[in-house]
Amino acid sequence: MKMTSKIICGIALIALTFSTAYSQKFDEKRMERDLKIAEDILGTLSRGESGIRFSNNIESNYMPDFGVVFSIPKVSYIYTSQGSNVVYGNGRRTYVISSDDDDDDDEIAVVDAKKLEEDRDKKSKEAEENLKEQMTIFLVDYADLIGQLKPSDRIVVQSRGTDSRIFYINNNSRNKKGSLTAQIMKSDLIAYKQGKLDREGVIKKISFKSPEENSAESKDLELFATIFARLYEPDLSSTYYSSSRSLGYTTLEGFGVTFSMKVYSSSSDNGWHTIRTTGESGLTSEERDSKVNAMYPEFEQTFKENLMDYGRTIKSLAADETLVFKVKLTECRGCEMPEEIEVSVKAKTLQSYAKGSISREAGIGQITVKKKG
Repeated sequence: MKMTSKIICGIALIALTFSTAYSQKFDEKRMERDLKIAEDILGTLSRGESGIRFSNNIESNYMPDFGVVFSIPKVSYIYTSQGSNVVYGNGRRTYVISSDDDDDDDEIAVVDAKKLEEDRDKKSKEAEENLKEQMTIFLVDYADLIGQLKPSDRIVVQSRGTDSRIFYINNNSRNKKGSLTAQIMKSDLIAYKQGKLDREGVIKKISFKSPEENSAESKDLELFATIFARLYEPDLSSTYYSSSRSLGYTTLEGFGVTFSMKVYSSSSDNGWHTIRTTGESGLTSEERDSKVNAMYPEFEQTFKENLMDYGRTIKSLAADETLVFKVKLTECRGCEMPEEIEVSVKAKTLQSYAKGSISREAGIGQITVKKKG
């Protein structure tokens, strides 16, 4: 019995030592470098015949005990039956305005709206297949370049809602809800590298979910997105504000939900600045930056308070899943405040607060904030 106990203790000690060594050796800067390189690879793969362009808008995130997630913008495809002409429609007819270089008069032609819609849907399907192929190439041939991942970690590539920073010629294109997601385990890539899986075998290990499969949206997430956006309109916020009426988000099974947000602080007119949430106006750039920088501690604190107060309305997350906010902050030249923050809290913390099991202050204390820039 004593010998058995010693063996068990020995095994536990080895496991603890390995875990401690792993955490001590983890290099955050190296991971950040690897992810930036991987982002560039994804961007380079996009420069094919498919017409996808997202090289400057890819986001990546390392999540301990989960893996890495790459988020790419969902692309609207440009299509008209009349080349590069401008197309608009009223639901029944589609009009094409074409301009002849030899004639100053514009010509308006009526085309078959149903055919145009069918062609557009065909292009959209082709785009999805192209994106799926690019995801496959990235995961099989390049994802292994990301070091420090454990065999149990996942590598995920997921499309997200359209990014307002991207210019789309055809703004009337309809976008499917949901996102295309591709996922593979690090252990499968290790097996492929060791020759235990051939290329066809490792491709079969990739788990795909189509936009249709990912389109089921929880009403509580939609409601929370609207509530949080309202909290950061200029009349309710005392620091920075958002210009969106709702917030974009992506869900990931086994991890949780990630919301994206961009906040601003001021408007300008002929070189003079006005801070919209306080009403202060006639500020120079230096005065504006000084006041904006001083606002950051209050912004971070109230953000955590709002997350605790309203995050408990979310019912669809499992206790071990996470609510994450990626917030791009307002511009502030030469300031100490970060350029971006990632705020996260476990769903079980929000659920405990909703039940009264923990205090508001205790819940806020369990919210983590990562700062970048």
